[in-house]
Amino acid sequence: MDGIEDRSRGGAAASEGVETTGMDRAFVRAQEGSTLLSLRRFAEAEPVLREAIELNPNSSTLLNKLGAAIWELGRPKEAEPLFERAIELNPEDPVIWNNLGLTRWDLGHAAEAAECYRRSLELNPLANDVVMNLGVVLSDLGRFDEALVYLREAVNNDPQSPDTIQNLGMTLGRLGRWHEAVEHYERALRLRPDYAEVHRNRAYGWLYLGQYEQGWPEHEWRLRCRRHAGCKPDLPVWQGEPLNGRMILLHAEQGLGDTLQFIRYAGLVAAMGGRVCVLVQTPLIRIVARCPGVEVALDGTSGIPICEVHASLMSLPAIFRTTQRTVPNRVPYLPAEPIVVDRWRQALGEVLGGAPPRPADRPLLVGIAWQGSPNNPMDRFRSFPLAELAPVADVPGVRFVCIQTIDGLDQIPALEGRFPVIEVPSNRQRDFRDSAALISLCDLIITPDTAVAHLAGGLGKPVWLALSTVGEWRWMLDREDSPWYPTMRIFRQERYGEWGPVFSRMAAVLREIQQRRLAAA
Repeated sequence: MDGIEDRSRGGAAASEGVETTGMDRAFVRAQEGSTLLSLRRFAEAEPVLREAIELNPNSSTLLNKLGAAIWELGRPKEAEPLFERAIELNPEDPVIWNNLGLTRWDLGHAAEAAECYRRSLELNPLANDVVMNLGVVLSDLGRFDEALVYLREAVNNDPQSPDTIQNLGMTLGRLGRWHEAVEHYERALRLRPDYAEVHRNRAYGWLYLGQYEQGWPEHEWRLRCRRHAGCKPDLPVWQGEPLNGRMILLHAEQGLGDTLQFIRYAGLVAAMGGRVCVLVQTPLIRIVARCPGVEVALDGTSGIPICEVHASLMSLPAIFRTTQRTVPNRVPYLPAEPIVVDRWRQALGEVLGGAPPRPADRPLLVGIAWQGSPNNPMDRFRSFPLAELAPVADVPGVRFVCIQTIDGLDQIPALEGRFPVIEVPSNRQRDFRDSAALISLCDLIITPDTAVAHLAGGLGKPVWLALSTVGEWRWMLDREDSPWYPTMRIFRQERYGEWGPVFSRMAAVLREIQQRRLAAA
């Protein structure tokens, strides 16, 4: 998924000077590698620096330079041991400590990265890029007040740096102070008008605030960002003109949830006269293939049909000039296959022991998920421990059905019987068709901000979203409903990290629902 977790930072740097061993070739290769590194020709610098290190293996400077080149090439796991070895040789070099911090940050070890930055600042308190890096990693750790101290210091030290200004804006946004965040993004853009990442972040700010007319066109700047991931077909970009029977390629761009959210536009594209081919992530092919407007769905492993134009799924709101009032929110637009539903109904019935004699005695089946992908840098904000659902489990007549797959399943035995969770057995690997079928058999879905929320919402099932204070643009601010999913209700944290009140409120609402249900039986 995209969002404000993308941040600017001080990059890896090479220490000044080159140590020599007296061997002319070692010196020459070290100088050549340093020059290539300074010219940002990282791929060329790598083999030259490797040769220099073979001739001079105990040079912390060369190890740091090679680590910097490899880090810039997007291989932090390979860079980390080089920086670690360089620090063993020269533990008083603040540049190497900063570079090791950057690497550990990229590898998802934010707390370790923070310690590296602190050590770097002990050695050189005036390194403003390190002050900024520490502020951002503290923000990533949810230590927002402390992060603001460092980020404001970085801005005060260098008020003409768009990087530091936009990073301060990022943390203000995470605190829900989006008007202030947008002001900082606009200040950064006055200093660097073509800064694509800041344009994209300002778009998120506008979308948070519900200003879709401004936000969607600005969101197109994401396509110019340095690390933008997505399909780049050699085809003309569709701008919304009539398609007159032409084949159009709509392609996924970010996470599974994004694809499930924006595949709803396929029907609108087909209504423009297009034959719609969608290129999506492998786990979604079978469910997306049955969506309205989709003629063919594939993941690209077996080739792509000849298409005449293309568009990213996430560009379609801009192409259709979507406002809050015109969001295509008719549900269901995601299908649950009847044959798959029947298979899961039988399996669920066996676990439940058959239908009760009276409808009033039937349990209220609440499908639950609690864990997103731990590889997502925002997962520490969105996922919650399974045990936090205890207040909901205490509501009479409620039975939890596990929708969770893979990540987080180890939390079920860790409950040690505090409340039961039904795990429906399957004789094969579950995919999104199975999850859709199981969701369709539940009365209610409770989930964090993961693909399950979009799947349940797209199926038109009642879904309660447990949302951190650090949410995403799509859920906007201070709303309990969503213009994207009419069957969704949002339960928001009031204070960062405090999930207990969220589920206490859910339990209270569910008790009322149960009372009405029993009274009507």
